[in-house]
Amino acid sequence: MDYLTLAHGLPPSSRLGFGCGGVMGRIGRAQSLRAIAAALDGGITHFDVARLYGYGEAEALVGEALKGRRDKVVIASKFGLSAPRAAGALKALKPIAQQLAARVPGARAVLRSLAGGAAQAADRFSLPAAQAALDQSLAALKTDYLDIWFLHDCAAEDLTGELKDFLDAQIACGKIRAYGVASDIDTVRAMNAVWGDTLLYQFPNSVTARNAERLPAGARRFICHSPFAGGARVARRLAAHGDAYPMMLAQALAAPSVAVVLCSMLDEAHLVANLAAVEAIMSEPMVQKPAA
Repeated sequence: MDYLTLAHGLPPSSRLGFGCGGVMGRIGRAQSLRAIAAALDGGITHFDVARLYGYGEAEALVGEALKGRRDKVVIASKFGLSAPRAAGALKALKPIAQQLAARVPGARAVLRSLAGGAAQAADRFSLPAAQAALDQSLAALKTDYLDIWFLHDCAAEDLTGELKDFLDAQIACGKIRAYGVASDIDTVRAMNAVWGDTLLYQFPNSVTARNAERLPAGARRFICHSPFAGGARVARRLAAHGDAYPMMLAQALAAPSVAVVLCSMLDEAHLVANLAAVEAIMSEPMVQKPAA
């Protein structure tokens, strides 16, 4: 595994990051804990979570799983989206829903529609909302600080001067170490044009959506997710040439200025396959290893 530092004061991030979108949502508590423990054993140090994930329960699970390792890992969380209103009422039914989703084709989409979409309050990026979200994240994760805090699915105008002053103040008092935006590539491009490398940026990037190439080249600093988007289509085209997914992961890691690639590795077999692919990728002489 290769590592690099995304911002001043952060521990090194593993180039393969653990996306926690399915933690306490798609899978339950026991499997979530096993998946994160296996990721730690595999050398992964970058964990990406959000207030939204796991119907509002993922942060607490991640905090529990990373207890005792806090100073050695990077925890990135997000604010601006929260769990659907029905999440609390459905909590007791979640184990049944997870079993159905695992066994019945198409059940996951049906269950997701019943739970409803993420809540988006009109004032979700106001100072009171930001302060409340930060307090909730710190309490759930049982930590005194976040390494990275992202505006979740924001628009370019959501980062007001007032909000930026608030975020800078949180860095000054030690509640966060860095901040940025996790959104679509058009928003990221617009914000990068204004704020440059004063922010961290997280966005989707894959061989079928080469979004990193739409941003100015520079040091490896971007965090990307969805490296296997369109994988089934790519796999069909490359059927005669073996497994397409290691190639897609290689492309994601080699993309311009990309530092960390997030994968949802909730099954140990997926984790092992991705770690093996990363090891093979980093041993290739054509892949330039960034300095930590």
